[in-house]
Amino acid sequence: MSHSTSEKTIAPKRQRMLDMVLALGGLKEESAIPLGKVKEELENLKTKLAPLTDSILAFPDSYFGEFLQAFEKANLTSEINDKGILQEAISNLEQSRSITESESLKGLLELLSDTLSKMTVVEETQVSIDVDMGAILSIISDLTSEIELVIIQFEETSKAEAESASSELVTLIDALKEATEKTETDPDLALAEFQKIGTKTRYGSGLRTTAQVKRGKREERIDDVRFSKLVKENILNEVHRGIIMFILGKMGSKTVVQAGELMNISPQIVQNALVTMIQRGEIEMVSLEGDAPVFSKMLTETPNSTLVLKRIVQQVRGMTKSLEDDEVNTASSSLEKLQTLHERLQILGTYDETALSESLNKLRETVDSATEALLSSQTSDDAENLRLLVSAGLEAFARFRLKITLEKGPNLVSGTNVYGEKLDPEVYQTMMDTYLENELERGTILILIRELGALAVKDLGERTSIPPDRILRHLLRMKRDELLTTAGESHGYILYDVPRTPSEAEIIVQTECSLALQLSEAKAELVRILGDFNAQDIGKLATSLETFARARDKLVTIKVGGAIVDESALIEVENKIQSAVMLAYRTRAKIPSTRPKVTLEDLVDVDVPSVLDEYKSQMGYAPLLGFGTVNWEHSKCLGCKSCELVCPEDAIELKPRIEISNFFETSDEALAELPTNRSLFYKTLQNLATVKPSKDIQLKKEAPGFGSVEVDLWLCVACRTCVRRCPGPERGALELELKWNLPEVVKHITSTP
Repeated sequence: MSHSTSEKTIAPKRQRMLDMVLALGGLKEESAIPLGKVKEELENLKTKLAPLTDSILAFPDSYFGEFLQAFEKANLTSEINDKGILQEAISNLEQSRSITESESLKGLLELLSDTLSKMTVVEETQVSIDVDMGAILSIISDLTSEIELVIIQFEETSKAEAESASSELVTLIDALKEATEKTETDPDLALAEFQKIGTKTRYGSGLRTTAQVKRGKREERIDDVRFSKLVKENILNEVHRGIIMFILGKMGSKTVVQAGELMNISPQIVQNALVTMIQRGEIEMVSLEGDAPVFSKMLTETPNSTLVLKRIVQQVRGMTKSLEDDEVNTASSSLEKLQTLHERLQILGTYDETALSESLNKLRETVDSATEALLSSQTSDDAENLRLLVSAGLEAFARFRLKITLEKGPNLVSGTNVYGEKLDPEVYQTMMDTYLENELERGTILILIRELGALAVKDLGERTSIPPDRILRHLLRMKRDELLTTAGESHGYILYDVPRTPSEAEIIVQTECSLALQLSEAKAELVRILGDFNAQDIGKLATSLETFARARDKLVTIKVGGAIVDESALIEVENKIQSAVMLAYRTRAKIPSTRPKVTLEDLVDVDVPSVLDEYKSQMGYAPLLGFGTVNWEHSKCLGCKSCELVCPEDAIELKPRIEISNFFETSDEALAELPTNRSLFYKTLQNLATVKPSKDIQLKKEAPGFGSVEVDLWLCVACRTCVRRCPGPERGALELELKWNLPEVVKHITSTP
């Protein structure tokens, strides 16, 4: 049975997606309405949107009302200990209420404000802390071992991921080798191969450079000589950087030599590539392996757990200076382990912080208690200033700058440096006074923030005698050293806090209040857009709705008391947002467009697994897209039409065309797998022919057992039905590859009248 064109109908949803692919790419304009009808179309859109947007606008207040009830019922305020997080949450709620009125947010704000007030009540009497330091050090040692076990699991997971990526890397390296060989003979083909490698490594700089060179050649702005040189040098270097980024992302931190061995290129080439990547801010050096620097991908933000562990290391280092005898040895042993663990976390880069949360929080609390005990034992009840000074001193003497000055300074006074210069004793004394004053002030600031929570310059100025300009300089320096982080704002002042690992309740409060602010802003923006709606606002409308969608996707992951808050409302609003966005885009597609055109040469194959992974990382779930490419292998095909008969979408057809040249390319091994009659037929043709034919034979009618399988990629939904039903030898003549040949699809559908 042959298929006629009229029989091939496309499902409405799929046809709609096709139209959007073409229209958004500028390859085809949808039927644009006349300019005189634009206003009418916008009014129709507003009418259709009204019931949807009313529900969307009412959603935040309804949801946060339910959240407030669940929050109070679970008594989560009792689990909040971080003042910085609480202050940030309150600040977000205050901003939210200044944008839109909400009774539910008002109630939540009052609850959190009351909690903060109770936390900030200052005890009038200081209670002397009497603790067993030996027991505390034992707990620190045990918790350090627990953390080490978790980090070992992280490293094993990272190693397993690296091993799974090694086969993919081998494919990339083979492709790189083949493409590099073609740079001398066929630069155009080499560039195309490099571009394919770039789509797999997803290295943005390389993809942009490749596109620019390709466009320049197409527009004849780059001559052949220059083009060849760019491909052999610039593009090849970008491909190297892309593969290096792939290695660092999938296989972990590496040295120059290790990366060179994996890529089968010289360390010098790797080093040159790394220099540029460092300048671009794409990678950083995280440690040393012997004398060799270890490089890793630049993180957009250092994980809080890494920062917390760094702070703990500094505290334990300070503690050891106040201990004696066996306690010093125990603390020093834990300190050495903690320093190593911190370095290992730096090499890992990103990891699942929740796995470390419990042990790290216990360790932080234990170390804080030990530090407080040491300080309390050195002060009297009425000497708070002295206690703060001693605490700041311990903090200061743990810092590298002061230590190196104390260690190296006297040598420069009594001796000379490598240049034969000698340090004047008075200069050294002045320098020491400055360093000591700076480090003591920074230690004071750290202790206050650690004890009182996030503070601003104004707050620190009121609690110390340090001038505000000096406080600001200290804060900026400590933030650069990753000793402090910003924690929102309070009355226009930036708050600074030490890195903390929040509890589950603190994460819930932090996330909910942040989303409350986002939703309030989106709500106000949506009201403004709908108030004076015009064609230019459709994009803003979609963006505003997508803000609601992103917030909703985060809210659905939050559980209070083991259950998702107002789950039915979250599902309902998701459907309404999707409907509203679809209406907006459909209307936008009807309005005359001035979008720039793209060409078929600008399109690349769609790597379906990568799309799924990227979509899942952004949206939290991966839909079944139903896209792929069915590949046909002539040597295994029996011409039985099973695939054509079972295809539910009429996407596959056995054409009455014999690709005679394929008969002569079938190997003896493949022939041995075929039925005897068919194998004998192939061998007979091969023996009788004097010249290998190059043209296909077009049959006037169908011939059972012969033909060429063609798959309509647009109609195909990658269901694998044909693959499963194929009776061909081994696994059959058909195989589904999870790639969508977008250039071929677009070329086909744009050429269809």
